Amino acid sequence: MAEEGSSLFCDDDKSCEKHPNETDEDGEKYVSAPIDKLGPAGRWLRHRLLSSILIGTPPLVALQRRRTPLWTKLMKLNSFFGTEDFYIPMGVFILWIVDAKLGRLLCLLMGLGFYTAGFIKDVLCLPRPANPPIVPLERASQTWGLPSHHAVLGVLVPWYIWFYSYIHFSMPQWGFAVLFGLIVYWSVSVMFSRLYLGVHSPADIVAGGIIGCVILAYWIKIDTIVDRSISFGDNVVLQAIVYSLLLLFLHPRPEPRTQSLVETVAMTAVSVGFVIGKATSTRQPSIYKAILDFDIDDVSNFTLFWVSSVRLLLGYTLVILTRMLCKIVFKNLLNNLFRVLDLECFEITKQRKKRGKKSQPDMEDGSPKYNLLFVVNYVSYVCVGWVAISGVPLLCHSIGLVL
Repeated sequence: MAEEGSSLFCDDDKSCEKHPNETDEDGEKYVSAPIDKLGPAGRWLRHRLLSSILIGTPPLVALQRRRTPLWTKLMKLNSFFGTEDFYIPMGVFILWIVDAKLGRLLCLLMGLGFYTAGFIKDVLCLPRPANPPIVPLERASQTWGLPSHHAVLGVLVPWYIWFYSYIHFSMPQWGFAVLFGLIVYWSVSVMFSRLYLGVHSPADIVAGGIIGCVILAYWIKIDTIVDRSISFGDNVVLQAIVYSLLLLFLHPRPEPRTQSLVETVAMTAVSVGFVIGKATSTRQPSIYKAILDFDIDDVSNFTLFWVSSVRLLLGYTLVILTRMLCKIVFKNLLNNLFRVLDLECFEITKQRKKRGKKSQPDMEDGSPKYNLLFVVNYVSYVCVGWVAISGVPLLCHSIGLVL
């Protein structure tokens, strides 16, 4: 994404609206969002949403005045609990240790939420809070503002865990009460932390929360159907690959380019890897059970602890190595293949450096037909997803790391 404050807007009729951070001396061109192509209706909606973002500036300024070092550390920690760096290790922990079905459905839901939020972000191209007066405490200029990814996932992930647990798990009432309190704190603290850190407006959070609620309401109704379709459907692997590539092809790519599509490709590919792994592992389902899916009544706590710990350590190591090696191998392999086929490709990081601080598209260069980084990420993260759902359980079974 452009630097903070370089988010610009333009109408087809040349009546442009400028982000409040920008001045006429910057010499920047205005950015037209994909929604502007809908004409007056699209521009009207975009401007109304921009107004709602600007209305949230005074509350953010008031909140900024009450920042303290202790609260800042706490809010950064809360914000971390809404990132993929936390969700992915947590997801595979649930997959390998707690409940395999919950783990894979949670991954698919995260992929759906991530794609939806990224798609809407790049359709609207709305800015983050104005700087100044808001001073962000985190660097969040790689993507547009509304809706907030943290808000969407902050609704989807915690509350799906709650509903799934309430329906499928047997716990005492006090256990559900404690879990409910943790879920409420987790969800609310993630969303509030983004306001405190100055990286999202109230409108971003509200919009993300609404989108998350809508997705969750439908997902709860179809999650079991989706899981059965993946397990016993026809041509599941082919459908997963084709539909995911179609969705990525339809994802908007506005100028200036952001990291949104790169992240969306990765999350979508992980979901595809999960689908492939589940679809190809129906013959021996017992191998792919989580630790707590087994009968553990006669298992000592010490055995349960060390088997789970070793499985996690082995699994995390294997996933990280798969990601690292696949990126190296596929990057070199596909780069050489594209050169042989004389296909032009580039990486976003190089494109961003070439563009410098200018936020306007480089029309002279044109849009390359292929982007190496997207292809490498897609193939690599499909492998990562497969290793997480199938590779790790198979390895643990082969070395006897089971109960």
